[in-house]
Amino acid sequence: MKTKRAGMLRAFLLVAGISLAIFIISVLLHNAIYGLFIHFLGPDFWDRVGLGDESVFFFIAIASALAFAVGVIGSLVIFIKNLWNKTS
Repeated sequence: MKTKRAGMLRAFLLVAGISLAIFIISVLLHNAIYGLFIHFLGPDFWDRVGLGDESVFFFIAIASALAFAVGVIGSLVIFIKNLWNKTS
């Protein structure tokens, strides 16, 4: 594999791995914050405030899912191109 392709493959794999980690951390933080607010401020806290943390974690989840898709698709394209060039 050429060094330029190897570098791009590494970059795409890093994007996929980091975005997956961010997604998992976001889910854990969402549940922890939600549980702490309910525990300390009562079960009707979200109704009293009128808005929650849902939008922040939703945007993080959407962004990390898109980054994961870009990383996986980019990695697959480079890997398949490398296989195609070896057989030709």
